[in-house]
Amino acid sequence: MHHGLNDVPRPNRRRRGVGGLLAMAAAAAVVLAGCSAPETSPAPREEEPTTLTLGVVGSLTSFNAASATGDTDANRAVAALLDEKLGSLDGNLQVVPNDGLGRITRVQGDPLKVSYELFSDRVWSDGTEVSLDDLLFGWAVSSHYFDDATYDASGQLVSGTRYFDTAAPADPNAATTRPSLDRANDTLTLTYAQPFADWNRQWLLDRPIHVVAQRAGVSVKDLVTAIMTTPAGDPAAPREPNPVLAAAAKVWNTGFDVAPGTTPDPAGVVSSGPWKVSAITDDTLELARRDSYQGGHFPGLESLKVRFFADRSAQLSAVEAGVVDVANVGDIDATELKTLTDAGLQVSTGPTTQTLQLRFADGTASALRQATTLSLDRSALVKDVLGDVRPDAQPLQSFLSSPATGQLYNDLVSGNGAPGTGSDVDGARSALDDRAAVLRVAYDSTDEVSSTVFARLVTMAAKAGIAVRAATADDVPDATLAWVGEDESLYRSARDRIAEGVDGENTEELFDELTVHTDPVDVLSEAKEIDRSLFTAYAGVPLLERTGAVVAAAGVGGVTYTSEPNGVPPSFWIWSPPQS
Repeated sequence: MHHGLNDVPRPNRRRRGVGGLLAMAAAAAVVLAGCSAPETSPAPREEEPTTLTLGVVGSLTSFNAASATGDTDANRAVAALLDEKLGSLDGNLQVVPNDGLGRITRVQGDPLKVSYELFSDRVWSDGTEVSLDDLLFGWAVSSHYFDDATYDASGQLVSGTRYFDTAAPADPNAATTRPSLDRANDTLTLTYAQPFADWNRQWLLDRPIHVVAQRAGVSVKDLVTAIMTTPAGDPAAPREPNPVLAAAAKVWNTGFDVAPGTTPDPAGVVSSGPWKVSAITDDTLELARRDSYQGGHFPGLESLKVRFFADRSAQLSAVEAGVVDVANVGDIDATELKTLTDAGLQVSTGPTTQTLQLRFADGTASALRQATTLSLDRSALVKDVLGDVRPDAQPLQSFLSSPATGQLYNDLVSGNGAPGTGSDVDGARSALDDRAAVLRVAYDSTDEVSSTVFARLVTMAAKAGIAVRAATADDVPDATLAWVGEDESLYRSARDRIAEGVDGENTEELFDELTVHTDPVDVLSEAKEIDRSLFTAYAGVPLLERTGAVVAAAGVGGVTYTSEPNGVPPSFWIWSPPQS
């Protein structure tokens, strides 16, 4: 059933040390000399365990980064190392299936059925089997299937129950029936209410159900029974909370949090990945490679330290001082880049998912939108703002994605209706019939990039007779310079952009069609049409994206760039220390 995945050889943990090689050499010397033995050799030194230190900004406050209280950059970094799932994201934020743990398969397109298979010999770090019950519990958490809560306009609970307080809300397009379990074949199957574009990003594996049950004072059997029998929630007819689910939810919501001033017992931190927690201090989490791990991400390192820093400045100082070997240091300027490279560090820069767009207000005249768009020399703008740190940066050509998503972005902007990247002053003047115009723009003057871009907009638009002014508190802005946090999928990016008010003539209808595609090729095609509708309506002007930087000490191998702001660089299992 598992197609031999368990037969793939893993790195040998019992490598022959220096002592063994010296003993062999000494024995060979005795044979070759015939009658005399060599002088006594000094006692061999034991090899130090191979290790690296990862620097992270923030503090460890929870081992459940998916909860509302645990959703921080530092906690997500720890989760990336400890919490293995059936998929992950690479440096370009694209899904990489985890074939070392199991597999996710689209069984049927409409109705959409998706199966989850777990390999039977995978275990949590405490030796308990990773089972279908764990996937079932993960579905109960992420689906919000049992919630019957009603909220007021401010988001406060009015009536009913919200069981699992997840940082991410339930996606209305991801609704499924209750899962079916085939224990003979280690398979869980979900049937969706409608086809759903992001079905391959629903990974389910969450907190270990046996740990949640134990801390909640219930049995795993009782918790599974509650999940399989409690009716679906209905806000129009709320019920008394199921006591077993409520107890489990209380543990999930806050039971993995780290109280200020306390140090958790490492033995109580149960992981699904190749690391186990060996020690915890105020500012350091020490991880050790675990022998029981049987997945596809067996690390080359024997241990890994995570150092926590109060702010980015402290993180950068530690990197420069050699205290930290690997770090995602975020948006760096030219001076910081030179300091790091002069110190002999390896620095990889690239685009992130934070994009800057000029958004036109609904009431802004179409002629002014078009004229402003044509007046901007976006190539010159990007060179001015990003050229010193990222000379290869190009103007942003999509509302929905950015170069942070790699080839996906390249495919999207091919034929999506994006305008040219230079200015067309004559075309801009023609759009306004050679009349002067004023564009009031709202922007964050405390943000250095936004301020620089705004100044360039003033200069460029003036050539077309458009006076760009900073919107005052009493103005209704004609446009806004807005930083947009792109999600990692075209579906979610399109959903979020529309929710933020970016719209074309038929954008919402196109998004409805995108949602129900389950083939990535069809999703991409529909996303192109959404971009085209927004460009046709002059909904705004995509400009540029923030720069990110991943730093590694000299000689450290396997560390690659990630587009995720503050994210752990991908594929930590191939990281290697400098060779002595």
